[in-house]
Amino acid sequence: MKKILLVSGCSFTTRNYQSHHHPEIDFTSYDKWPEMLAEKLNMQCVNLAKSGAGNEFISNTIIDYIETTDKSKIGLVIPAWSQCRRRDYQTYSTRSKSPSCKFEMYDLFGDTRYWIRKSLKTYYFFQIYCDYYKIPYKQVQMIELFKDNIKIDFNEEKKEMDDFTVDEMYYKKLKNFIGETSGILSLEDVLTSNRKDKEKIKEFSISSEDSHPSKNGHRLLAEYIYENI
Repeated sequence: MKKILLVSGCSFTTRNYQSHHHPEIDFTSYDKWPEMLAEKLNMQCVNLAKSGAGNEFISNTIIDYIETTDKSKIGLVIPAWSQCRRRDYQTYSTRSKSPSCKFEMYDLFGDTRYWIRKSLKTYYFFQIYCDYYKIPYKQVQMIELFKDNIKIDFNEEKKEMDDFTVDEMYYKKLKNFIGETSGILSLEDVLTSNRKDKEKIKEFSISSEDSHPSKNGHRLLAEYIYENI
C-alpha cells in the first residue's frame, strides 16, 4: 500500500482553485503540485488546502488528520505556509456534525510583528509535533509571509521586517525547509525573482491579472519541491 503524502495550504495548493479574474476557466480539470509530487514520489496524495487559508488552518488540518489516521501510513507531510496576516476560525451548526471553516484575509487585531511571531510559533509547534511522533516532514513558505503588508517605503520597511523575523527565537529553531525557502523567502519568490532560468517565470502564473500558478506553474512547483526534498 502506498504511503500518504499529506499536504495543506492556501489557494496556491488547493485542488479546487477558482479564479476571480477568470471565472470561465475550470481549474479543477488538472492536478495541482501536491498530486503531481505524489506521483513522482509514488505516494497517495491527501490535499487539505483551501483558498484563503491562513497558517493556523494549515497546521490544524494536518494535525487533525494525523490524529485520526494510522501514523505509520504517512510517508511525508508538507505544510505550504501562507501569509501571516490571515485569520482562520470555525463556526458550528446544529444541523451539521462538522464545523465550517472561515477565512479573513486580514486579522482585525494585532500588527505585522505580532502576526509574524504568531506564524513562526505555529511553524515551530507543528515541527515539535512531527518530531515527537517521528513523522517525516518538510516545510515550505509557499507565498510571502509579510511582504504584502508593506505599502510605504518598501525596501526600508522590508529590511526592518526581515531583521525582526530572523531575530525571533522561533525563527532560529525552524528546520526542514525546502530548497531556498525560509520564513522570509517564499517559494513564489524563488520561482520568480530568484530563479536563474528567467524564461520559466512566464510559465508560472495564470495571467498578468492572476498570479496563482498555471498548470505549468504547478508542474514547476512540483519539480522544485521534488528536487529539494
